[in-house]
Amino acid sequence: LTGSRCCCGVAAAIVVGGRHTGHRHALSLGDAGSRRSLRQGRSRQDVGLLRRSAVAEEGGGRDATAPVVDDGPRRSTFEDSPAWTKGIVGGLTTLVNGLFGGGGGDGASGTASARARVSATVSPAQLLEGIRSDFEERQYLWSGDLDPEIYDEGCTFTDPTLSFKGLGAFERNIRNLRPILDALIPEERRRCVLHKIEQDEASGRVFAEWTMVGYLQLPWHPRLKLGGRTTYTPGADGRIVDYFETWDINAGDALLQLLAPAMSPELSVEHWPGRIWGARPPEPTGLRLQDAPTFVVLPGFGNDCIDYLAPLGQDAEVGLQACLGRRGVTSVVSPVKRIDWLKVFLNGLMDEDFRAGNGTAPVAFGWYLDMAKELVENSVRSSGLRVVLLGHSAGGWLARALMSREGRPWVEANVAGLVTLGAPHLPPPEWIMDMTRGCLRNLNIEHPGANFKDVAFYLTVAGDAIVGKKQEGNVPILELVQSASQESTAYNSYEVVCGDGEATGDGIVPLVAAHLDGAEQLTLKGCLHSINIAGTTRPTDRSYMCEFFVDEWLPSVAARLRRV
Repeated sequence: LTGSRCCCGVAAAIVVGGRHTGHRHALSLGDAGSRRSLRQGRSRQDVGLLRRSAVAEEGGGRDATAPVVDDGPRRSTFEDSPAWTKGIVGGLTTLVNGLFGGGGGDGASGTASARARVSATVSPAQLLEGIRSDFEERQYLWSGDLDPEIYDEGCTFTDPTLSFKGLGAFERNIRNLRPILDALIPEERRRCVLHKIEQDEASGRVFAEWTMVGYLQLPWHPRLKLGGRTTYTPGADGRIVDYFETWDINAGDALLQLLAPAMSPELSVEHWPGRIWGARPPEPTGLRLQDAPTFVVLPGFGNDCIDYLAPLGQDAEVGLQACLGRRGVTSVVSPVKRIDWLKVFLNGLMDEDFRAGNGTAPVAFGWYLDMAKELVENSVRSSGLRVVLLGHSAGGWLARALMSREGRPWVEANVAGLVTLGAPHLPPPEWIMDMTRGCLRNLNIEHPGANFKDVAFYLTVAGDAIVGKKQEGNVPILELVQSASQESTAYNSYEVVCGDGEATGDGIVPLVAAHLDGAEQLTLKGCLHSINIAGTTRPTDRSYMCEFFVDEWLPSVAARLRRV
């Protein structure tokens, strides 16, 4: 409830004013002293360094003038949040408190009268355990249910949208906002994950990194996702006198999440355990490349560059580029837009050979090859290393078309290797209409197999996941919109690609067409073709570009790079 809870209007009170009901996000680390840490299980996995801030005073409140050494991403604080976000949150908090009874939330002292305390002091170990328990057992970022025993009555609570003083004020805010929050985001649709918690032994300060995710019950199904860092500063008796949190995004963007439709948790896919509820990507257990060349990603037919960055509106962390980045690979994606593919038909209509089924890639797909060539040459100039062409689907054979058009000297100077993921390398039989209008057939004549393997390595990756099965009465063209089954979609696609609808493959490209003579060939059991389940708009986490399967083919690329 840290300060960006739920929806616009009244929900903004939860999204913003609610923040004091259970401030959620984290802050910076003190420089001095060794730190006591709790790291338990994957949900608390330490996935990076907390940024550090100089702490001016010992055992007191936070010094707002202390310089911050930022060794991490820019974080949103109360000081730099825009006035409109503070105004919305503060105003709505005051309004809700007024309507439901209780004092103001912003600046209210709210000192509780004679609260009974279990002990006179709180030890560092008790403080650390109490904060951990607030996160994990009580889910306090959403519930506001924190342990008052570890907080001083005069504690100052600050997040990027609101700052006020008094444990009693916090409790009143929670009491008034909780019914609204529970109605908008029931317990089963919200969660907070503690990634890391540390304690500075010299000052007693505790630093926590966390993520909170909630799916709102509104007609457009928005999702609120916030990552943050919180600093807890204890006073002389060991209780928290200053609570200060920062967020990974600015306060305005946090609130704007409430306006954007999102995929429900029921339709989302995990990619790794707990991702839907905020768990960070696991550290890759396999290969991590050192000094690798840039991978130039070439999209498949009909794909947009966004499909390899943030597929189907999912978080960028699940995209191919992020998956590669976690394994030490820098990648760039050719900036193809979905509408660009209309150029193939426009160029083809003006080309007599294309209309006659004897087209060539440099004519029909010249715009694509030009875009890819520019990206390759820019990458080589920037890094000084030859690139790896990574072609998905049609991007695989179009990468070969680029190599064929530019010739051996260009390939030798710019390309270390070609990796194709589910690419249809073979044209269909003569009795099947060639969807490339002769472009693929002519490419295989001019650039047969791994034609330049003496100067660049070739690796073809194929999926063996679905056997095609014909469903009587289905209309093949409608499979593009709504599929009766994955097997039915596969049957229609395989039949167009190789003439055998009952073949096996990745659901779109049959195995028999996905490998290239002379290339190293790798077949992945259970691997699907694309970011979505074929014939639907539902995402999948079992494609070539997903966390699970990247580790299946990347080691083969690394092995070939070591030989280059």
